[in-house]
Amino acid sequence: MKCFLNLKFLMKNILLTFGVSLLCCYSYAQKSINLSKVIGKKSEVGATMPLSVVEIPAGTFIMNNHGDSTSSTSQNQQRPVLISGFYMSTTEITNAQYHEFVNWVRDSIVAKKLGGQYVSIAGNDTTINWKAVAKINYADPALLAQLGDLVLNPSKTISARRMLDPDKLVYAMEGFNYQEAAKKVNKGRDASDFMYRYTVQVYPDTLAWMRDFGYSNNEQMAVNYFSSPKYQNYPVVGVSWKQASAFCDWLTKHKILEKQKRKAGNAGGKARLPTEAEWEYAASLNARNAPKKEADTLAKGAGADDQIAENTKVAIPGEGKIFPVYVRGAKKGAYGLYDLADNVSEWTTTSYYEGGENFQNRFNPDIQWGTPESESKSQRRKVIRGGSWKDTPTFMTTENREFEDMDASHSYLGFRIVINLPE
Repeated sequence: MKCFLNLKFLMKNILLTFGVSLLCCYSYAQKSINLSKVIGKKSEVGATMPLSVVEIPAGTFIMNNHGDSTSSTSQNQQRPVLISGFYMSTTEITNAQYHEFVNWVRDSIVAKKLGGQYVSIAGNDTTINWKAVAKINYADPALLAQLGDLVLNPSKTISARRMLDPDKLVYAMEGFNYQEAAKKVNKGRDASDFMYRYTVQVYPDTLAWMRDFGYSNNEQMAVNYFSSPKYQNYPVVGVSWKQASAFCDWLTKHKILEKQKRKAGNAGGKARLPTEAEWEYAASLNARNAPKKEADTLAKGAGADDQIAENTKVAIPGEGKIFPVYVRGAKKGAYGLYDLADNVSEWTTTSYYEGGENFQNRFNPDIQWGTPESESKSQRRKVIRGGSWKDTPTFMTTENREFEDMDASHSYLGFRIVINLPE
């Protein structure tokens, strides 16, 4: 009986190997294509995708620890929590959407540097003349000569030409720390004591593509991923928690609040990163009524093609994600959200604190520990959620949970936003 089983197993593997060999010989055979046609096709650029959101209603769900290996005190804990309603972006923030932010910062700094027709000054207020700014030609040597230290010396650039220094594209973050102001020990103190101000360099870390993977050829992605229009509807990566927060601050002050002012509507809208609880709640709603086969694949990891490739060591073209992909390339979930389990992992606003689930409130739970100015490494850790293109199928799940320093940037880490609007 044992010999029969071994013979049956051997025949099965022979047939499997033969079948996959035929598959590779015929199914994946490629015809030669004229290079000029390939270049033309690959150079086509689609329209920029607008930022879209879906409403996530208030509700209750069971929040657990996802088997979090980073925590030694929270194994298998589950608790019901209540979440207020909010709006969430259907996709991760794209290169094009983040580019708009970077360009706004660039234009604001340049306009103030040039003065004259580009600004209007009334007392202590300086207003940008955006119509005049839109006509600025950043390739004009005469213009660049007027920008002084905002421009890199040609000897320090790859092209040996004058160009704006990305490190000088700085956004000023200003706000009020309500959590500190609400503490009893701070009662009676001046409101100005709780104002925060710091600056953030906004240009993404494009060299993250080179640092994340040693002995790997990712130069093309480092050079082109953020700058090429071809990737404009792909998720922005190489952005830190501070940069993602700065984008949200800009979106709030210069998009949402300004639109509310023009429409004479209720003021008070705010864009921000989601809390971990909000992210997980949205993911749980989005996964409702998912096909059982799809759910099993997410839970178990490898599918049939992965098993064939593992057993035969034969490469199967087109399987798996190599680098990030178009943000609406996958099937959207029940609530219209894309790519919570993969594409890129996502920042949350929640601080990582080991054992924090033991004392979080059950109403809109969140932990904020430390500030952007904190020097303590433990106070600088932020929770990131979801898998990414670099992960094995086992980790391409909404249960994936890690943490990073708020200044960290990676080629597999991006963000999506939530928006609160007055009812």
